[in-house]
Amino acid sequence: MITAAEKIMQIVLSPVKKILCTGAVCFLLATAPAYGAEGLQKLRVAYAAITAAFSIPWIAKEAGIFQRHGLDVELVYIASGSRAVQTLVGGSIDVAAIGGPAGVDARLAGADTIYIAIPVNRVLVFTVAEPHVQRIEELRGKIIGVTRVGTVTDFFTRIFLRQNGLVPDRDVMIRQMGGLPEIVAGLKAGQIQGGTFGFPAVLQARAAGARILVDYSTQGFRYPLSSIIVTEKLLRAKESAMRGFLEAHIEAVHRFKTDPNFAMSVIGKYTNTSDRAMLEETQKVYAAAFERVPYPNVEDMKLGITQVAETNPRAKGADPKDFVDGRLLREIEASGFVKRIYGEQGK
Repeated sequence: MITAAEKIMQIVLSPVKKILCTGAVCFLLATAPAYGAEGLQKLRVAYAAITAAFSIPWIAKEAGIFQRHGLDVELVYIASGSRAVQTLVGGSIDVAAIGGPAGVDARLAGADTIYIAIPVNRVLVFTVAEPHVQRIEELRGKIIGVTRVGTVTDFFTRIFLRQNGLVPDRDVMIRQMGGLPEIVAGLKAGQIQGGTFGFPAVLQARAAGARILVDYSTQGFRYPLSSIIVTEKLLRAKESAMRGFLEAHIEAVHRFKTDPNFAMSVIGKYTNTSDRAMLEETQKVYAAAFERVPYPNVEDMKLGITQVAETNPRAKGADPKDFVDGRLLREIEASGFVKRIYGEQGK
């Protein structure tokens, strides 16, 4: 019988080979408890950008993985990490999947936000410019688009400009565009002359003729490019749901890595991308980038805290340990769950 996921695959990427599940995944399907709709725990999960960095909740939703783990998850797009965290603190969502240190800023302001996972700790972000811009100095007097001030795209754009002797908002203007698709559209319309974004938006910009000026993944930064944030209050109240959420995340990462056609179909659906070459490149990059067990490592938080310290003096001297909690992931790994998915390859 063809599953709903396979139907999506056929529609988006037809024709493709049907991919049979691995023994580990089949084992999970066969042994996972059956939950009736009335027995599912509800979670509202926001993702802060239309980029593959946040594709694991999409995969878990489309593949029915959340449901197998006893969850009824509603996915909500809230452009920018700071807005997503504000909504989290306000109680309108349960989980925020964001990039960057907005959770740090909120905690320093008195909220009980905590990072419980960091799925990607590499900066898979690029700054591009119009094709006639040959050198960085030629950006002087021009406009670079970012999603919003204070976001990942804004922070690394400013680092890039300063490293090359250009003063942000003086030598090169930085304009908030709202989201990654809006940056691509602004480049195409000539409203901006450069932009900063990740996959697959950077590939769309490149296909439109933009020139990549800097690939931040080559700079050696460790940073919470993709992170999962909750409040400590919710973690106490819905610990079993959050355990199920993290288990579903780990299983969805395995599906992303081992079933590229399905991963590409989901990325294509959520990013409105149909170009197979772009989808293939995006899947390959993130298959290598997603951590099997996404521990919130304190080393990954340090640059984010430095970012917050630029505008918030309370961040200076802050201890990264105060912003992370990897207890649930440690318990999940200790239970043997990861080995059941990855077999002898599990950590």
